[in-house]
Amino acid sequence: MADVFLSYKREDAATAERIADALKAEGISVWWDDRITPERPWDEIIEEHISAAASVVVLWSPRAAASEWVRTEAHYAQDRAKLIPVTIEACNIPLAFLLKQTVNLCEWRGDRSDKQWRKLLTWIADLSATKPGNANIPQALGAAQPNRFREAVGYLASGDPIVDGALVNLSTPVGTAFRDNAGLPVMRIVPNGSFLIGAPQSDPDRMPVESPQKRIDIPAPFAVGVFPVLVAEYREVTGALPQMPAPPRPEGGFLGLFRKKEPLALVAAAVAKPGLPVTFVSFDDAQAFVVRLSEITGETYRILSEAEWEFACRAGSRARYACGDTIDQTQAAFSTKAHPLSGPVEPENFPPNGYGLYSMHGNVREWTPDLWHESYDATPDDGSPATAGQGAMRVVRGGGWRDAAAMLRSSARLRATATARIDVIGFRVARALN
Repeated sequence: MADVFLSYKREDAATAERIADALKAEGISVWWDDRITPERPWDEIIEEHISAAASVVVLWSPRAAASEWVRTEAHYAQDRAKLIPVTIEACNIPLAFLLKQTVNLCEWRGDRSDKQWRKLLTWIADLSATKPGNANIPQALGAAQPNRFREAVGYLASGDPIVDGALVNLSTPVGTAFRDNAGLPVMRIVPNGSFLIGAPQSDPDRMPVESPQKRIDIPAPFAVGVFPVLVAEYREVTGALPQMPAPPRPEGGFLGLFRKKEPLALVAAAVAKPGLPVTFVSFDDAQAFVVRLSEITGETYRILSEAEWEFACRAGSRARYACGDTIDQTQAAFSTKAHPLSGPVEPENFPPNGYGLYSMHGNVREWTPDLWHESYDATPDDGSPATAGQGAMRVVRGGGWRDAAAMLRSSARLRATATARIDVIGFRVARALN
């Protein structure tokens, strides 16, 4: 079985040969039709080799885009989740493949360190490492298996490597941590899958708005922020910290002289440390952040929908928390009567969940784009946000540093006015892989 079946238009044979030779020099096996003999029917040989290959690299050019045969091979590969589209000349890629991530080799002249070339190599290696017949990437705990073409650009405190986001593709294994540029959020790929959103009747802390449970199908793997957006990341993307709310009016009267006050400047300083989750962000602030982040990176970032958030939080667990039916202050940042907290903490102070995500429980509540609704009747079953509900209110999830343990449950829901900027609400980002 070859690692690569190379699909191209005959007029582009010289480019195809150059790419095939370069792939072979990297230790990747390639099959292409340069040496087909007339001993067997041509289409029979093509079908045999395209079926056996781990990946199908389609070289798009104006001639290939107009070729019915190249399109047929691309459709065959796409239906079997092994298509790797490569542009070798500017052209209008057929409509059916426009939503696919594409490797751009239009200006490639053989540089082995070129990021687009390395992106092609990592994509091929990811598909070659997938067992034949297994169309779904398996769920994984912690770091993904290494790829010899994908070098680390940093490491988490856990020791898990962080790779360059430019080398992430649709087939990158679940568990891979990456960032799209220095100073930007570290992301981790989580799997597709199904789960029941909400709390079962057996949960003693279940609230009416957490039921009835509903099956949600997350259709494709996607990337989730390893941490809530941090102060340093927010400043890197926007150039400033969030706008602070107006200070409260001083309390009048004789007793006001003796009441303990925390000046807003002191509160702001306490939550402005670079490694802390950013707070005092409104929903509009969070939305502006992901728009700007998308512009900077050229990737599609968003805020997790409520369903995506609970799916990522549970990490396959059906218990009240990702860590089981109970939680304590060694596992998350929240307040108890005996040990109240005075603000958020660095997320890596606590263990991650099964998908390698930190502070899904506690620390800061997290905005979602879902309009507030009293049951899951309005929640789409495909993981997308609920757009029917109270327009001024958004769902927030996860509980925060000032909340009790019950508000940290995977199913716990709160609401907040979209314009609110308070010290217990932050947000987490997601990124599409296509």
